[in-house]
Amino acid sequence: MEDSQANGQEVTAQPIENIVRIDDGKMFTTSLIVAQAFEKEHKNVLQSIQNLECSTQFNQLNFQPVEYKDAKGELRPAYRLSRDGFAFLAMGFTGKKAAAWKEKFLEAFNAMERALLIQRGEESASLAHDEAPSLPEEPHPSRFFRPRRKIGKSELAALNGLLRLEALIQKDTWEKAVERLCQRMHIENIAELPKGKFHEAIVQIFEVLFLVKKDKHQEVMASTDELRLTLQGMISFWNTLSEYKETEIRTYVFNRCGVDSLDELGTERDLFKAILAVWSGFSNHSLKWKYW
Repeated sequence: MEDSQANGQEVTAQPIENIVRIDDGKMFTTSLIVAQAFEKEHKNVLQSIQNLECSTQFNQLNFQPVEYKDAKGELRPAYRLSRDGFAFLAMGFTGKKAAAWKEKFLEAFNAMERALLIQRGEESASLAHDEAPSLPEEPHPSRFFRPRRKIGKSELAALNGLLRLEALIQKDTWEKAVERLCQRMHIENIAELPKGKFHEAIVQIFEVLFLVKKDKHQEVMASTDELRLTLQGMISFWNTLSEYKETEIRTYVFNRCGVDSLDELGTERDLFKAILAVWSGFSNHSLKWKYW
């Protein structure tokens, strides 16, 4: 998105088709684009952002104050929103049309992320090729001559954690989420998943994660026990796909939520806030891309 002043702090209104932008390797949308897409007054979107009950740290990380020039050429306030910032804000938007736009925004963020990952992978491969010393190639057997390995305990815990988030978002049971994945992966239970299909299973879960349901007549709020299981599951997922220890991840959650232990997360709102913190954490910090 073109800036009209130095310091990268101004934004220009864009067509709603360009709903996700990238700057310095970071994805974002803007309060202007959100207002246009959801047919809201921009001042009302600004007020909604300012009234969000999120932590100061979450606000600073995901809602960046910027400025844009209006039709008269005067500077007006706006915000840049990260994917997590948009998700937090859009939770308050209701209706079929809003649901469709939520899906479109998330699809755009995901598409942009895939493009970034491909770009980074190509750059890393090129750098590694330039720096690697010339060594004689050692023959290795085709993967079809090797025994099929199944996923280990850590990968199993990671998938179960992500499935609990899917169940929470889709207002479904964890058992149903597990059953869906097994059907799509053509296995009897998750423990039978071949190690080589671990990445594919994660992709399958993400495809369902933010699917917009047409019929929600039987919506049921998740209990605190279900939310705690989801939180622990997301911590296990991040732990498996990163270099971070579980204790470090828990400390990250405590700092983001302003608590000293999980026991202090006593309400559904506190627990959902912690789940969002974990989502933000593994989205913005290094994962083991060897899995991908």
